[in-house]
Amino acid sequence: MYLKFWGTRGSIATPGPDTVKFGGNTACVEMVSNGGQRVVIDAGTGIRALGDELVQTGRPVHLTLLLTHTHWDHILGMAFFKPVYLDSTVINIDGCPKAFWGLANVFDDRKGNGYFPVAFDELKARIRHLERLPAGPLVLGDLTIEGIETNHPQGGMGFRIREQDHCLVFLTDNELTGEAPLGRRPEDYAHFAQGCQLLIHDAQYLPEEIASHRGWGHSTYVDAVELAILAAVPRLILFHHDPSRTDREIREIEARARKLVKTRKSNLRVSAAREGEVILL
Repeated sequence: MYLKFWGTRGSIATPGPDTVKFGGNTACVEMVSNGGQRVVIDAGTGIRALGDELVQTGRPVHLTLLLTHTHWDHILGMAFFKPVYLDSTVINIDGCPKAFWGLANVFDDRKGNGYFPVAFDELKARIRHLERLPAGPLVLGDLTIEGIETNHPQGGMGFRIREQDHCLVFLTDNELTGEAPLGRRPEDYAHFAQGCQLLIHDAQYLPEEIASHRGWGHSTYVDAVELAILAAVPRLILFHHDPSRTDREIREIEARARKLVKTRKSNLRVSAAREGEVILL
């Protein structure tokens, strides 16, 4: 399984000299199975560059887009994703039930909102809303995808993606707290991630910041590390970097997370997501 980060930032895109290493584009992760199934998680601003690369190949674009939720930083890039303007493109959308409608509303809804000059129904691509994951697994050739509700305002969904013996879990915009409702507590997410080789998890805030951001639907690097250890996954990637965070500050978070791992006497490998990073599972 091939994985590439096209956008790692949370809340709002932050281009500039201080975000070159870890990236300034918002959430977008691409996966391609060994059998050729292409899955993209979220359509933040990072999806624009992915679309440019796909179009440059000259081959028709066929993919499944998994949407975690409907907040703008996870859907805004779709309007600038070149394949949606080509009649050779096929996009199947699944994930959080509300997210498809939010994605469609990024475009002109013919109600005079003025968001974008092109209406969703004018797009040339064949776009289908599957709505399978809320009811059970989605099977795409050699991939099996499962969903879990995240602890985030207005709802959301995380994903477990398996190809034979290889598995990863993607949980962003997820507030880890024992006070969450049943089904959305750390032990529930640990069970969901058990047996996987990679956990990608939201780590937007520092422990000293989280008190003033409770209920916002995000976690700290400490929360993410503790979850990874509880789930016994070998590798953790911290995701959804705060827009105020510079490259230097994210490196400091990496260092703090690795120090925590040592104090817990764990073999967990932890790093912060970097835009452009490629991982092979």
